Amino acid sequence: MPPPRAPLPPRPAIPKESYDLYVAYPCATEDDVRRIVGGEGEQYVELENLYTRILLLSPALNTRFKDYARGGHPRYGGGYKSLTHRRGGGKTPYTAAIIEPALGQLVALGLYPPRIALDVLPPLSFLLQFRFSLSGPFMSRDDETFYIHENPLSKDAVFKVPYVRPSTWKGVLRKAASGLSGVQSGDVEPLFGNPREAEVGQQGRLHFYPTYFDGLDLEMINPHSRVTKAGTTPIVMEIVPAGASGFFTLLYTPFDLIGLAADSRPVRQEVARDIVLTAKAVAAMLREQGFSAKRNRGFGLAAEQISGDSRGGQLLINGFPYPKTTFRTLDDLLRLAQELARQLLPG
Repeated sequence: MPPPRAPLPPRPAIPKESYDLYVAYPCATEDDVRRIVGGEGEQYVELENLYTRILLLSPALNTRFKDYARGGHPRYGGGYKSLTHRRGGGKTPYTAAIIEPALGQLVALGLYPPRIALDVLPPLSFLLQFRFSLSGPFMSRDDETFYIHENPLSKDAVFKVPYVRPSTWKGVLRKAASGLSGVQSGDVEPLFGNPREAEVGQQGRLHFYPTYFDGLDLEMINPHSRVTKAGTTPIVMEIVPAGASGFFTLLYTPFDLIGLAADSRPVRQEVARDIVLTAKAVAAMLREQGFSAKRNRGFGLAAEQISGDSRGGQLLINGFPYPKTTFRTLDDLLRLAQELARQLLPG
């Protein structure tokens, strides 16, 4: 048991008529770090938002206390690490104070999971939506320019919840689809659009939505020297931990087939092909290829079992009633897509 820690001295007065947050709450000494992080007497109790506390630690990067601001005291803890990591596992302070309330707000606003009125879209549009859990950590670098940690995780600009951007989903799913056996570029382009360098642009039929995760933690990796095979300098990264979950939502709209009869065989052939190809690409991306940075280390993979409510995942097609629309595993998704494709092309 470490000896009692010296109490903090009285907090300095906030400069009068100060409209700059970083001037009002400086972070140039160890005592400043302790006040900002909180949990002790003489802390800045009015700083209720935990993400604001993390941002206020950033000026310590220009001081000799930057390591303390990041990792805290070896005996007493504290610093940025105490806000984003819990020793021994469990829910981190960031998850409890930022992520869970923000997800509640997104649900209350009807923004997450996305609610899509499929019946107002072109016939044979389909919606794929399910909640998945990570079997390995997820990492994606943020573009935050002023941050105490050198490897921040990508977060939503408003809610500060870790997320996968729609553009990320599109890029990794396109790569997964292109790598499937027997798939040609002519099969992929209707779904994802033409390459940017193409003379005539063509929008793809797939539309992607962000995935918000329900956890954040820290992960340490130790790169090894290729010469000595010994560890070099450990690197700490913000990650979404294994076991965290989020909703994957994908919308397919065959807008370029508008004007053709939805029950014509050529239209149904294209839609049937696209359903199967999309399902195969999603399963390959989540189970084999991953969708995160550090994929070669097993980051960004999902569990086979679909998590969520009693319905499981959903695959719904507009204007094409089919009794089975739900699935429980990624294998179930592949079987459902194959069955729907067969039903679209009877005989």
